[in-house]
Amino acid sequence: MNYVFFDIDGTLHKEDIFLEFIKCSIKERLLNSVIFLPIIFISFLIYLVNTKGKFGLNLILFFLFLGISESQLGTLTEKFCKSFSLKMTPFDNALKQLEFHKANGDQVIFISGTPVEFIKQIYPSFFNTTNFEVIGSITRRNFGSFYLDERCIYKNKKTMLNNRFNAVLNFSHGYSDSLSDLPILTLCDKAYLVDKDGSMTSFDPEVR
Repeated sequence: MNYVFFDIDGTLHKEDIFLEFIKCSIKERLLNSVIFLPIIFISFLIYLVNTKGKFGLNLILFFLFLGISESQLGTLTEKFCKSFSLKMTPFDNALKQLEFHKANGDQVIFISGTPVEFIKQIYPSFFNTTNFEVIGSITRRNFGSFYLDERCIYKNKKTMLNNRFNAVLNFSHGYSDSLSDLPILTLCDKAYLVDKDGSMTSFDPEVR
């Protein structure tokens, strides 16, 4: 059986799911956005210094969602996912490749920085297909708020992959929009980069 890697944001569609969720939540959580504006602004600057980390991002999330109940968070998430599903810009080339690998019986593994619960609502078919596996960021509700417990990006994608399968996998094909996925793409026999308009280009990750 062949294993195939797919990123999701910027690869299957143009937008970044979690970034759009935060932007939407700033409007929905207006009181928190106003009260904690200085802290959120400083947290954003911290995030810009290290976009691959989770500390700055978690500060934003913590103060933005401070005081939210589990039911309120569920309602907000569901509302956002329904809206995003209608507005997102799908990339046909990558989706056709996904259908090809599905029909070919390949084991497709999606590894994404987006939390799993968002992927489940936006792409429910990924969880109902036997040859699909989804690995994504893990969120936690604690201390009266909501934040990332595990962020599935960069080198941590490979770590979370190895933890899921208890082994280092090799992929026949890999698809991503970012060179930050090199830790995974170097495991692929054939690698493809998806650009901002959805076009795909093959490249050799070993020479980067």
